[in-house]
Amino acid sequence: MSLTPARAVAAVAALMLASSAGAQPPAPASAPPAQAARWAKEPTPQQYAEIRPAEVRAHGGRAVVRCHVDAAGALSACASLAETPAGSGYAQGLASLAPLFQMKPELVATEAPGGTVVLLDSAFRIDAPPTWLHKPTPADLMAVWPRDALTKRLSGKAVLNCMINLQGALFDCVAISESPAGEQFGAAAVAITPQLLMKPGSLKGEPQVTPVNIPINFVLQAGAGGPLAANGPSTAPAAMAWIEAPSYTDLAAAYPRRAREARTPGHATVNCAFSSQGYLIECRTMTEEPKDQGFGNAALALARRFRAPADLQGKPLRDATVQLPFTFDPAVLGAGQPAVGKPQWAALPSAEETAQAFATVTKAGVGGTVRVMLACTVQAGGAVSDCKVTREDPAGQGVGQAAMALIPHFRLTTWTTEGLPTVGATVAIPLRYEGGAPEQAAAAKP
Repeated sequence: MSLTPARAVAAVAALMLASSAGAQPPAPASAPPAQAARWAKEPTPQQYAEIRPAEVRAHGGRAVVRCHVDAAGALSACASLAETPAGSGYAQGLASLAPLFQMKPELVATEAPGGTVVLLDSAFRIDAPPTWLHKPTPADLMAVWPRDALTKRLSGKAVLNCMINLQGALFDCVAISESPAGEQFGAAAVAITPQLLMKPGSLKGEPQVTPVNIPINFVLQAGAGGPLAANGPSTAPAAMAWIEAPSYTDLAAAYPRRAREARTPGHATVNCAFSSQGYLIECRTMTEEPKDQGFGNAALALARRFRAPADLQGKPLRDATVQLPFTFDPAVLGAGQPAVGKPQWAALPSAEETAQAFATVTKAGVGGTVRVMLACTVQAGGAVSDCKVTREDPAGQGVGQAAMALIPHFRLTTWTTEGLPTVGATVAIPLRYEGGAPEQAAAAKP
């Protein structure tokens, strides 16, 4: 793994880029290089290789899990944060390595201040690492600075692990570390990702979907912030279950004429406020790449097609802003399958709803592990429909049919952090039933 520093952004945010490089799958990415010395013991490269599914070995993948760390440095109770491809079992395999790790006890307080640590592993073939195209400004970072931290005039830092799509947009980002603990700098770093744009890694000159680690330092300058900034608008996530959002047809219709004729890909991010009805207003272009191709104006026109729900997780959106990315992929101009964004979960079945759906198979005494995969179509508003069972292993237990009762309780984002629509996309929903105690997976893939 190589570490390439980027220049500081006006002394307020220092952004570094760490990426996997080399013609073969990279060495285990269990931690950024600076943190490698925190382990008293860790798995061997061969043990990492053994947990990578065949699909990952053939086409690449990435797994991120968060584990509990006790005072002696032992790891346990790991939970998946991200997995590519979803449903591949890669994250579960990485979690199975937890007993082979031990953090140095004297480092637990500093390396795992919240009693948890994140493990990651990736296997992608690239021979040229990703590079920066656009980094946020100090004002952009101030817009997402955690309110409580700003009130207390706290600086902080976070490390993100993201995927870069072929157009350079980041998606599926998770915070793998943050400090000070509990001050929400990890969430703030994720909120800034719609503005980040990178040239993805490549293999033999061809761009590849690429994983990347991005450390972001929030350094508060003297005189920055203050009461007005601390009480300013919050930033809503671009990936939500929008009531209304542009479709693939809308994206194709808005494609700038000159870029359309040359089949030039592009990306733009706009910043907008919300009207009392949830529509986007007062939008301005924040980033545009390449410039002078009309992608910024196209994004502003598409922004008028969004309508948000009245609130998000109980918080009103009327006092918030949103940084909305748009990826213009020439694939939307053809008659074939258009570029598909990767949806995220907006809502999952509750424990009670899950237990009710599987009550019949539980009563029948079905034991052991049964894995089910549903294939569904994303509808306007984020609901799914036209679902079918594509896999049930072992078959004939009735678990797949029971899982269909959960369909009304799934809701997905209708716009993604990489700037693509999801309505009309097919998503795979992996589920696992454990001896009468079903557990829904927390990821979906197009």
